[in-house]
Amino acid sequence: MMRVVMKMAALSTISLLLLCCFISSADMCDHYAAVGKNFTVPLPHKLQNAERLIWKHNNVKILDRKPNNDFITGKREMVDEKGSLKLTNLKKADSGEYTPEVYNAAGKSQGLKLARLCVLDLVPKPTVKMTCPSTSVTFTCKVTSPQTKELNFEWLQNNKVIDKTKGNTLSREAKSVEKDTFSCNVSNRVSFMISAPVTQICYKPQPILPEKLLGINTWIFVGVGGGIALVLIIVVIVCCICTKRKKRLQMKEEAELRLKWNNEQQHQLNQHNPPPDHQHRHHHHHHHQQQPAGHTGPRQHRSKQHRDQQRPRAPDQPGSFPQPSPRRPAQAPRPVDMTDDEQPPPLPQPRKKAPKTPRV
Repeated sequence: MMRVVMKMAALSTISLLLLCCFISSADMCDHYAAVGKNFTVPLPHKLQNAERLIWKHNNVKILDRKPNNDFITGKREMVDEKGSLKLTNLKKADSGEYTPEVYNAAGKSQGLKLARLCVLDLVPKPTVKMTCPSTSVTFTCKVTSPQTKELNFEWLQNNKVIDKTKGNTLSREAKSVEKDTFSCNVSNRVSFMISAPVTQICYKPQPILPEKLLGINTWIFVGVGGGIALVLIIVVIVCCICTKRKKRLQMKEEAELRLKWNNEQQHQLNQHNPPPDHQHRHHHHHHHQQQPAGHTGPRQHRSKQHRDQQRPRAPDQPGSFPQPSPRRPAQAPRPVDMTDDEQPPPLPQPRKKAPKTPRV
């Protein structure tokens, strides 16, 4: 009985150790690289010219270089000057263990540590799907990749990372995120991709206006009302312009009537009270017309006529003083018409000439 128990304990221990080794070897890699890219596996040793270098991939020799830089296996382009292994255009089959071996002139190995390389696919661009359970909204990040175990999910709200959210689903209250945008970032060890942003459509606020009025779309009513309002505005503007123009014409007519009335008042005033200059001219014309009958000679000058028509002066007597000539009688001042005191002053008008007397 004791032997059976000891055997079972030993088997359990061995199974546990094998499981741990399998998990550690399957989940742990020293280096990561993307498919189609290049990668260099570093050599953890300072290589000397007199040393021999061997590289193995999963215990298969892929490169063997002698001290004289002669390659038995592989090509010169596969290593750099430090002895590191150069891998180009990687494939998934290039994953695995890379073991370096370095031998000195005596043929003794240096005992170097191997390197584990994991070649991963580039992450494709994800998409966000939306569902509306009850009053909430649920976003799901979907990506078509065979390596789902190596993928990491991260959510962004309005282009800002949401902390403590690492799964491929995200739930929120629809009303609280009515206009927010959501996107997911999917990444692995070698690449990442961000989905296009989406906005929830689960919650729709109630419109202010009903969708239809009397069986007709509400926007038709709004458009018709807007057209009527525009026509009314145009009519009001046209009426204002016409009223302003009419008022301007009325003011112009009033100004013309006032000017005409002032001219008539001035004309009447001039007829009742002719100016002194006009009376004087009329007096000269009167003297000019009094010429002797039968006179056919040239018309005498006004000053000469005036001198001829003056009274004859008596001859000066000796010892007497000359007599002064009679003065012109002073003209009476022009009477002032007091009837137009409250009227505006008349505009200046040109003087009218007295009619000329035809010659005899």
